[in-house]
Amino acid sequence: MESRTALVLRQFRKHRLAVWGMRILVVLYTLSAFAGFFSPYDPGYYETYPPKNNHPPTPIHFVDPETGRLSRPFVYATKRELDPVTFQPRYVEDPSQGKFYLRFFVRTPEQPYTLFRVFKSDLRLVGVDPPARLFLFGTDNFGRDLFSRVLYGGQVSLTIGILSALVSFVLGLVLGGIAGYFSGRPFPLSFPPATWRGRRLLYGPLLSLAWLLLALGIGFLAYEYVRVSPGFGLADVLIGLVGAVGVYFALRAAFFRQVQLDPDDLIMRLVEVIAAIPSLFLLISLRAVFPQNIDPLLTFYLVVGLLGFIGWGGLARVVRGIVLSVREMDYVQAARALGASDLRIIFRHVLPATSSYVIVSLSLTIPGFILGESGLSFLGLGVTEPYTSWGLLLQAAQQGGFASFTDRPWVLVPGFFIFLAVLSWNFMGDGLRDALDPRRRQ
Repeated sequence: MESRTALVLRQFRKHRLAVWGMRILVVLYTLSAFAGFFSPYDPGYYETYPPKNNHPPTPIHFVDPETGRLSRPFVYATKRELDPVTFQPRYVEDPSQGKFYLRFFVRTPEQPYTLFRVFKSDLRLVGVDPPARLFLFGTDNFGRDLFSRVLYGGQVSLTIGILSALVSFVLGLVLGGIAGYFSGRPFPLSFPPATWRGRRLLYGPLLSLAWLLLALGIGFLAYEYVRVSPGFGLADVLIGLVGAVGVYFALRAAFFRQVQLDPDDLIMRLVEVIAAIPSLFLLISLRAVFPQNIDPLLTFYLVVGLLGFIGWGGLARVVRGIVLSVREMDYVQAARALGASDLRIIFRHVLPATSSYVIVSLSLTIPGFILGESGLSFLGLGVTEPYTSWGLLLQAAQQGGFASFTDRPWVLVPGFFIFLAVLSWNFMGDGLRDALDPRRRQ
């Protein structure tokens, strides 16, 4: 009898677009992972003289013009001159300096790199001898090789897509599982001092202290808003009333009345609040809370966390619905009757039932995070120099105005890679959905 894994793989292979999407993703991630090896130059390398800014892609010749026969691939050096019609600088080939053959597996000790931030190397796949240059995708406005920057930008954009999806996956799976499994089983959020007996004597004071700190925080925020606002108007009155009500209920929970809350209500209301705010607006607002001049590496992790935080709600809602039905199954009831703990039941019996949906959801969520990172970087709120990403490269192209379309269209190449990665992930997600769904199997 054919195993479930073999059945899923056989069904997945029947989806041609999904197979090709997976192949394209393997190529993209391989190129990005070994960007130092595949790129001819360091992503930040440029020359001040002779300038190479906005250099078009370098033509590679395979036919020797002198003999008309096939030859080893070679390029010519270029020289910069002024166009007599448009008075704009242009680059033309200079055959007088001879032919410069492409060399493979070349050493570049002046431009070393690291693989996975561990292994140091200076070996590159292809290169040419100076003064010729190999610009496969041309250069940007600083003269940096765009092909190398696209490969290094893929490291950031593609990695952020996966890491953000994993953050969203963990939050959605855990919180959705808790909301579904503990639905209808409220737990106490506070114990007034009058009930501090036995076990409550251990954590009762801590909960009361937490509510007291919350009351102080609400009061402080309301006071600061009223203090710094110009004049005194209706908004100040409303903020003051809201702050007073918040302080009252927090103090009431800390000292007078026990508060109980259903985890399902708490988590689902949070999901609804996040879903009610447009994702891009929420993302920009959360990013604007942090300073713009923070460390670029910290910015990378910040973008990962923000994207994951705003993207877990949909997964949690579906997981909750699945768990609500699974927790009533006979095998779950049997495990509970045998004395299994709630934690064991959730991770051993309940959450595995959501695996098919989670795998598909994860593959379809990643392209959304890639687009989210690209949008943030395009707006100048994402990854910053010296790191680069596809969105940051598009921002540089946008700064060139309409000339980026007419005079130097090669600077728009990063947009094609965003489109290719998103489309490939969507194709693969469709294939996984068809392969894991028994109703869609052929």
